[in-house]
Amino acid sequence: MSLASLNRTPYNEAGFCSREGLSMAHNDLLLDLLILFGFATLIAVIVRRVRQSAIVAYLLTGIVVGPSGFSLIANRGAIETMAEIGVALLLFTIGMEFSLDRIVAMRRLVLGAGGRQVVLTTAAVLGLALLANHDWRQGIYWGFLVAASSTAIVLKLLLEREEVETIHGRIIVGVLLFQDLCVVPMMAVLPALTAPPGEIILAVVFALAKVIGAGALILFAARFFFPLLWSRIVEVRTSEILIIAVIFFSLGTAWASAALGLSVALGAFIAGIALSETSYAYQIHAEVLPFRDSFNSLFFISIGMLLDLKFVQHHWAAVLGIAALIFVLKLLTGFSSILSMGFTARKSLMAGLSLAQVGEFSFILLHQGERLNLVPAGEYQIFLAAAIITMMLTPVIVQLSPEISRRMPEIQRLRQIFPGPGELELETQAAPLRDHVIICGYGLNGRMLARTLRRLGIEYLVLELDPAIVRRATAEGESIFFGDSTKAEILEKAGVSRARALVYAISDPFALPRAVATAHTMNPDLVTIVRTARLRHASALEKAGASQVIASELSAAKEVISRVIELYGVPDDKQDVTRGAERVADSLLDWE
Repeated sequence: MSLASLNRTPYNEAGFCSREGLSMAHNDLLLDLLILFGFATLIAVIVRRVRQSAIVAYLLTGIVVGPSGFSLIANRGAIETMAEIGVALLLFTIGMEFSLDRIVAMRRLVLGAGGRQVVLTTAAVLGLALLANHDWRQGIYWGFLVAASSTAIVLKLLLEREEVETIHGRIIVGVLLFQDLCVVPMMAVLPALTAPPGEIILAVVFALAKVIGAGALILFAARFFFPLLWSRIVEVRTSEILIIAVIFFSLGTAWASAALGLSVALGAFIAGIALSETSYAYQIHAEVLPFRDSFNSLFFISIGMLLDLKFVQHHWAAVLGIAALIFVLKLLTGFSSILSMGFTARKSLMAGLSLAQVGEFSFILLHQGERLNLVPAGEYQIFLAAAIITMMLTPVIVQLSPEISRRMPEIQRLRQIFPGPGELELETQAAPLRDHVIICGYGLNGRMLARTLRRLGIEYLVLELDPAIVRRATAEGESIFFGDSTKAEILEKAGVSRARALVYAISDPFALPRAVATAHTMNPDLVTIVRTARLRHASALEKAGASQVIASELSAAKEVISRVIELYGVPDDKQDVTRGAERVADSLLDWE
C-alpha cells in the first residue's frame, strides 16, 4: 500500500477541522517533507558523482517519489504551495544578482549576442511550429521555452573549469544574463497570448505597460523609501530580524504584484532588482540564500512529480527527437549569434555547445503555460522529458566542447559572411619585425605590458580575440590584431619564428598548454612567459615548453606573507618570502 492511499484529511464529518485532524495533517506534511528532502539528498549525492547538477537531482527526486515512481507523496497541494514560495525567492535572489553597472559593462555581449540568440531561437521555433500547423501563439510560447538556457548548470560548470574569464566564458555569461532578463517580459506576455485574436496586440501592450508601471512604482519606493527602512532594520544588528524583513519584503512585493494582475514570481523579481543597488544587497542575499535553496528544490521536485513515465515510455521516439531538435536548434542559433558578433568559429562553437540545453526558467514558463492552457498535456510531457535529457547531457557536452571546437577548421565561406581575423594585415605589419614580443590577450596585464614596451621602445604586437577590444585599441593607435593565438597559422603570421618572447596574458587553462607546445615547436629558442590563475596548472605548462609560468595565486600569497611579516618587524634578511612561499605552495598542492 502506498502512502498516497491513506486518508489524510483533517476534516470531520461536519466539515470542521478537528484538533486531532489538524495535528494529523501537520504530521503528514512533515512526513512528506522528510521523504522529499531525504530522497533529494541521496539522489543529489549520487548525481554529483557523475558531475550532474543539483537541479537534475531534484527533478529525478520528483520522478522517484511522484505518481510515476513510488507514489510516496499525498499532500501535493501543500508541496506545490511551498514550491511557489521557492520560485518567488529564486526570482527575488536572481533580481538581486543583477547589477546595472555589470549590464552596462557587458552591454555588447548581453544585448548583442544575447539578443540575437533569443530572437533567432524564438523565430526558428515559431517557424517550425507554423510548418507543423500549430497556432502562432503556441509557436511563440514554445520559442520562449526553448530560448532559455540553464544559468545554474552552465555557470557552475564554467566556475569548476575556471573558464568564466576566458573569451568564450564571457560570451556565455553575457548570453545567459540577457536570457534571464527576458524572463520578465516573457512572463508578462504569456497571459496576453490567451486573449481573443483581435485583442492580442492590445493585451500584450497592456501587459508590458503593467510590468513597467509596477516596476517603476517599486523602484521609486526602493529609491526614496526602502533605504531609510533598511537602514533602521540593519541598525538593530540582529540577523533574525533581517531574515524576517527580507522574507516579508520579497513575498509582500510578490503578493502586491499578484494583486495588480501580475505573477507572484514577477513581483519577487522586481523586488530583487529594487534591492540590488542598495548597500545592503550582499548581506540580504547571503541571509535569504539558504531559504531560497530549500524552497526552490521543492519547485523542481514538484515539476519532476508531474512527469508521466508511462507516457514517456510509449512516446520515447518523440522525446528523443525533440531533445535532439532542441540541442541542434540551440547550437545553431547560439553559434550563429556569436559568430555574427565577429568572434571566431571555434569560440562561437564552444559557446553554442555550452548553451544548447533547456534552462530552469523554462520550467517556470512551462508551469505558467500549463495553467493558461497554452500547452496540451501530451506536449507538456514530451517537452518536460526532453528538457531533462538536455540538462543531463550538458556536463558531458561542456567537457567535450574544447576538443570538438579544436577539431573544427575555420570555414572560409563563413569568413566571407561574418567578420574574421585580419590575417593579411597581421602578416603585413609583422613582416619587418625582428626580435619582437608577441602579447596574447589585451586584458589588464596585456595592456600594462604593451604600454611599458611602447615607453621603452621595444617592438611588439598584440593578438586579441574580442573584436570590440581590437577595434577600440586600434582606434587608439595600438599595434593589435584580431587572431587566435593558440593557432599555429596565426602565430606564424605574427612572426613567432623571429620573435624573442611570447607572452600569454590570457586565462584559458585548457587551451594554454596546447598553445605553448605549438609555439615551442615553431621556435624552440623562443622565451615563452605564461600567466595562469592557479599554481596547479604550472606543471602542465612547463612540460609543454613554457620558459616561465607566473601563477596569480602564488604572487598573491607572496604579497600577503610579505605584508603580514612587515607588521611584526621581521628583518629583511630573515624574511626569504619568495623561496618560502614557493616551498609551502609545492607542499600544499596535494590538498587540492
